[in-house]
Amino acid sequence: MALTVALYICIAILGAVLFAGSSGRNANETAFFDRVSSKEIQGALAVFIIFHQTVIGLEANGEDTGDMRFFFYYGILAVAFFFFSSGFGLIKRWMTDGNYIKGFMRRRIFTVLVPFFICNYIYLTDALLNNIASRRSFGFTELICSFFGIFMVNNEMWFAVEIMILYVVFRLVFAKVKKPLTGILIMTAVVLIMMTIGLFSRHSATGVMSYWFQGEWWYNTILMFPIGMLYAYREERINRIIKRAFVPLLTASAILTILMDHVHRNLISEFIYWTEYHGSPNPILDKLVGLGQETLYELVFLIFVVTLMSRVKIGNPVIRFFGKISLEIIMLNYLLIDKLYFLYLQYGFGIYLASVALGTLVAASLVYIVKNIVLERRSGLFDGKVT
Repeated sequence: MALTVALYICIAILGAVLFAGSSGRNANETAFFDRVSSKEIQGALAVFIIFHQTVIGLEANGEDTGDMRFFFYYGILAVAFFFFSSGFGLIKRWMTDGNYIKGFMRRRIFTVLVPFFICNYIYLTDALLNNIASRRSFGFTELICSFFGIFMVNNEMWFAVEIMILYVVFRLVFAKVKKPLTGILIMTAVVLIMMTIGLFSRHSATGVMSYWFQGEWWYNTILMFPIGMLYAYREERINRIIKRAFVPLLTASAILTILMDHVHRNLISEFIYWTEYHGSPNPILDKLVGLGQETLYELVFLIFVVTLMSRVKIGNPVIRFFGKISLEIIMLNYLLIDKLYFLYLQYGFGIYLASVALGTLVAASLVYIVKNIVLERRSGLFDGKVT
């Protein structure tokens, strides 16, 4: 009963955070998906990911999460939106700003690189202290590779690595190409190569000091990055279709999202990405089945979100704040999940989740401030600017 109440409270919080201050969109607006609105949605999704990762962390410890397991299934949709909006924003800026590539390393790649290494060293320090306490040690190779980010000290930071790879490839490709479609096709080819590497990589045997691309999360959402680029490339045409066919599109995408959710839950219950450990004769085929279903699931969900945004304009100071620190939230959340676990054991789920959420927001804000100091930026946490 307590976990059921917790679920309703969390959903109410997410709804309030996302839709407070929302309004109907002007019928004359032809563009309704931009960097500001997508960053605000990312802010709400970052809070969702706190709930998602907390549930995963508890289940990894053998705890029963009850109805809160609702959040287990939808992390994939949140990450898909992050990749989609990132791809959209990059190509949109490139097409409208002739000098966008100049300073791209500092403006985009370093924005991810700096907080990644800050968080990496936090996790590395924690791992070393834990090993000292248990009288174990890492090998020299593990230590050096983890120091430079070649080994993942914590698997939850995979997103930062993958988005940095995409940013670097984008910088190399779009510094040379003149036609957006050519660049998008090259980016799609690179993404497919990354997906193939992940598809043939097994899962890491440990959550500490693991190689890149181990685990389905490395490849089951990344295709939404070039999909976002394609949407930006054909935005006007696609938006005209959405505005003309709003009701059937919204209805169809909503129904398909619900149906895909049902299929997805069944696939996950069959451990579709883990059959290589269960004696399956065709584990790669099993993974492809899961990847194909999840890709369709993500696509219909994104169609639903973009269609809804054509009529609803969201925005409030809270999600702007969350949007600013969304990357830091994703990377640091697991630290608080682990370090505050004693609160779950002593006081139960409610106090634990609230403490994890608050602790993550504080830690993410501090890393964001340090990042801005390192990058010599003046953007503040609460100034409402999208950087």
